[in-house]
Amino acid sequence: MNNKLLVFGVPALLLIGLVAAASYYGVFSTTIEVQPSVTLTGNLAQTIDSVYSGEVVEGEEVDVKNSAPSERTITITEDSDEDISVSYVSYATLSDKLVDFEKDVWDIDESGRTAKVEYTLVGDSFLMKVTEGELEGYELVYYKDNSERFDSPAKAISNPTGNLPYEDDANTEEYDYCATGEYGTCNGAKIWYVPSDAINEDNTLDWSKAEDFLYETTLIQYNSEGQIVLYPGNELTIKPVYEVSDLASGEYTITTTIA
Repeated sequence: MNNKLLVFGVPALLLIGLVAAASYYGVFSTTIEVQPSVTLTGNLAQTIDSVYSGEVVEGEEVDVKNSAPSERTITITEDSDEDISVSYVSYATLSDKLVDFEKDVWDIDESGRTAKVEYTLVGDSFLMKVTEGELEGYELVYYKDNSERFDSPAKAISNPTGNLPYEDDANTEEYDYCATGEYGTCNGAKIWYVPSDAINEDNTLDWSKAEDFLYETTLIQYNSEGQIVLYPGNELTIKPVYEVSDLASGEYTITTTIA
């Protein structure tokens, strides 16, 4: 009886195989080559020697680039302990512009003045300073646009607190600077360099002195949690800053992760 079952079972299996083989018309395959959206360049294994407790030291600059055709949100984190606190700075260039209140977009004055600004990208608090092109009698401000910015000018904020841009800044979502072709950063905060005597008591600006201002040539961000938007084709320079506590001693390895 077992032999009979085996004899009749073999043709049945062959029949099933033939039916399965004839259940589709053909096959094709696709090979997909995926490129990384975000890349890092620079010294990715840095060493800082001869550091003493209580000092503030800077690491080397690293460039982060978004090569994708759409924006990417990156998160910058680190694994330091209480002996060393870490923040990250970046840079922006401010420039003279050809002031024309009849135009929505003011062109950069290619023959005018410029100033390089270092600002906190990620950290416990926001700081900014001029590192090149400092002018006497000038100060840096965060200029938060209102809706209908030319009809309703906003105020200059000398010491902004909280993440930048503010949620009620029209440059957060309302105005798209990629759409106008002005910048590669579609949204963000504006940092200006203005004469101190152009700031009124209510923190509005004296627009009769607009030709004396140095304006943004890109929009910046600051986020205490390390979340930064990279726009298509945008490259961001990041430099770590390490604040060593008075009680620190020994060797520390701090890893920065960009996810």
